[in-house]
Amino acid sequence: MRDSSSRDLMGDIYKEYEKRGGFDNLAGKGKPLSQETLKSDPLNSVLKNANYLPEWIKAQHKVREAILQLLKKIENGTVSDKEKKDGMKDINQLIKKYNRLCPAMLQKAPASLETLEKDKNKWL
Repeated sequence: MRDSSSRDLMGDIYKEYEKRGGFDNLAGKGKPLSQETLKSDPLNSVLKNANYLPEWIKAQHKVREAILQLLKKIENGTVSDKEKKDGMKDINQLIKKYNRLCPAMLQKAPASLETLEKDKNKWL
């Protein structure tokens, strides 16, 4: 099976499997690839199919939820000034965590009560 000068074990295994017809009855063989497959990053497709979310995406969702919850309380008038201040402190802690986890080009500035409604749109 294997020539002693060959150093590509996986390549040798692949070629041997191919010789034995291991790829002859694959689902979709001979059919064109979908546009999604051709346009997307293969790693992203694997992660998406595995229902995997990177930690920075999870952190982004937490920031969004915290902002929406605080805005809802403010809108309903069921929040004190101290709770607003504490809520903003929590949101900005979540933003710091997000910034530590995400790619540098996606980092975002801290939020403030004055800009919270506008900041909400950055996290949707």
